[in-house]
Amino acid sequence: MPDYLLPFKPTDNVIELGGGDNPVFLMNVDMRPGPKVALVADFNESLPIESESYDGVFSVYVIEHLSWRKVRDFIYESHRILRPSGIAVFVTANLLEQCKLAIQWFEQGKGLEVSQMLFGDQNYEGGDWIFNAHHCGFSPAYAIKLFREAGFHEVTVFEHPNCKTDMIIQSKKSGVKIARIL
Repeated sequence: MPDYLLPFKPTDNVIELGGGDNPVFLMNVDMRPGPKVALVADFNESLPIESESYDGVFSVYVIEHLSWRKVRDFIYESHRILRPSGIAVFVTANLLEQCKLAIQWFEQGKGLEVSQMLFGDQNYEGGDWIFNAHHCGFSPAYAIKLFREAGFHEVTVFEHPNCKTDMIIQSKKSGVKIARIL
């Protein structure tokens, strides 16, 4: 696959969810405060952001760190803050491809590497290690299902150009309002 190009126009108002200290976009919302964080919010709760405020939502390696019990709400919240025809781009681990690789690695005696890939870094320093652990996972088919259930359409999953075990989920909000069903 050739390099993936973000679908946002230079004039689009894009919010980044979970950009931490290295955001791509200026409006950066994160669970932890930092010098480049514009707004601190708990991604396990409703986002303190007006509905239909942004043309784009961008999130890199965040969704897999949320509780599997809360991930549907997070996707729904991402849909809610998008304007009609807005685009969301999420980069996350492809659990299906990770499991395929895990089998190969186990056979090669790389158990520690498998654990780190599947469950995240889990760096225990600083007391916030829980945020460095993976709490859920997605196959391309499951990601498409979740994003469609949240109201997105034109949901496409791309293999990450630099890492086969990761994927890019790109989805578009329609102009039709839907009721939340969860």
